[in-house]
Amino acid sequence: MGRANVSRAVLFSVTVTFWFALYAYTPYVNPQLIIMGVSASFMGFVGGAYGFTQVLLRIPVGIAVDRWQKKFFICAGCLCLGLAALCMLLFHNPIGFLLGRAFAGASASSWVSVTVLYSSYYPPGQAARSITTINLATQIGRLFSFLAAGFLAANFGPKSAFSLSAVGGFLAFVISLFVYEDKTLSGKKPLTIRELSSVGSERNFLIVCALAICMQTVGFATYFTFTANHAVAIGASPAQLGYMQVALFLPAIILGYLLSKFILLKVDSKNLIVLGFACIALYCMILPFTTTVLQLFLVQALGGAGNTLTFSLLMGMSVLKVSTEKRGAAMGIYQSVYSIGMMIGPLIMGFLTDAASLRLGYFVMAGVGIAATLSAALFLQRAGNADEKTEG
Repeated sequence: MGRANVSRAVLFSVTVTFWFALYAYTPYVNPQLIIMGVSASFMGFVGGAYGFTQVLLRIPVGIAVDRWQKKFFICAGCLCLGLAALCMLLFHNPIGFLLGRAFAGASASSWVSVTVLYSSYYPPGQAARSITTINLATQIGRLFSFLAAGFLAANFGPKSAFSLSAVGGFLAFVISLFVYEDKTLSGKKPLTIRELSSVGSERNFLIVCALAICMQTVGFATYFTFTANHAVAIGASPAQLGYMQVALFLPAIILGYLLSKFILLKVDSKNLIVLGFACIALYCMILPFTTTVLQLFLVQALGGAGNTLTFSLLMGMSVLKVSTEKRGAAMGIYQSVYSIGMMIGPLIMGFLTDAASLRLGYFVMAGVGIAATLSAALFLQRAGNADEKTEG
């Protein structure tokens, strides 16, 4: 096995463990807050705190990643992740959850260093393949986290999921110490303000960013946060809260594998993004009408397919025509921008739930999904035509 393959395997393992720890407790955040008696609006603040710190940190980290060693940020992110889960475990109250989720967002800000370093293990023309492959690792980590958390929650209570996350975060830190990075890729001159603005002003890049905000707004308003509220309302058990997320990510893993190995070789990624947003919109329209856990599981699979199609492919498109030395900054800008959706999605959903109902919130998010579907069909295609003309 060559160095490139070993490097890919180690960073793939770090990614699986990192995302295992990042998501193990998430199905139990809102249900635990319900038990604590907080309002849906406060749940929105807790969910939004995760995105808020990423909005603040992702661009600075993205710039720093292009100059300094990416391995440092990967190790720091893993360590921070373990501490975030430990905070929610030791301070198991609304404020502890708010601070813990904000800290988890800071940890997730290091993700840009993983994507940029993993991309460096591949030839320059395989950006979409490298991003899709590393995103597959995130799906695997989340799948196994929900399986393990569901089992532990059923036998030892929901707090055990927070313990599991803390252990996973510290384990990811240990593995990250063995990550390989070519030293010649670090120590580069930081981008100037003009160069940075040129990265963030390219037309197709701006369209991708706008669509990514929509994607994360819907995702963090629904299947990553408030779908748990609906699950509790229809009688889901602690174990089923974890397995509910398995239903979301198992089809996503299968689809992610097919994307990286077969589908992307034959189908244009823009068409797949349109299909992904259509799946997300349909998910939001159907889910409020589910009345059994089995129905909920089936609809979750639809949401997982939509999330995989949009998340993986939009991220790949965000760096598709960006030079290697600017890729960290571009990814930092992209991830900081889509973190806006992670922040406002839960806030909007919490407000709508308190002001009217959870069902209305899902219908509003369905509208966002429909708007994103139409925008992707119109504007991504136009951007593609413009690119083709420029290249020709």
